[in-house]
Amino acid sequence: MGNKETEQAGITHVMALERAAGRDPKDVRTSGLPYDVESSPRMIEVKAFSRCARSEVLPLEHRQVEAAKANPERFYLYVVDNLASIDGAAVGVRILYGEVLRAMIERSQPQITYWPTFRAAEYDQAERLY
Repeated sequence: MGNKETEQAGITHVMALERAAGRDPKDVRTSGLPYDVESSPRMIEVKAFSRCARSEVLPLEHRQVEAAKANPERFYLYVVDNLASIDGAAVGVRILYGEVLRAMIERSQPQITYWPTFRAAEYDQAERLY
């Protein structure tokens, strides 16, 4: 399962859980908001893992940290793990928000990460090792 498939599986799982809880979730990934799912009153950022997320790093963008600080009772981080399990029985969701999420953010050190796009022409022209 690749990154895109893992992310989509995580979003799909969260949306189903939100519907089961009586909320009306909307996938807002393409809207420019600092979270993935809007499920009023929750603003949900989804971190999806094909394997167990125990002791994993949970990268957050600066704007996500700001949203979590500005809306501590509405900004939720859903960590969905074990998405690659064969029958799906091991898939789990851990929910972080409020004081717990604030404490996690406070103990972390901000890092600048660059995410350059590997354009098709650059990919095609890059040295390749066989």
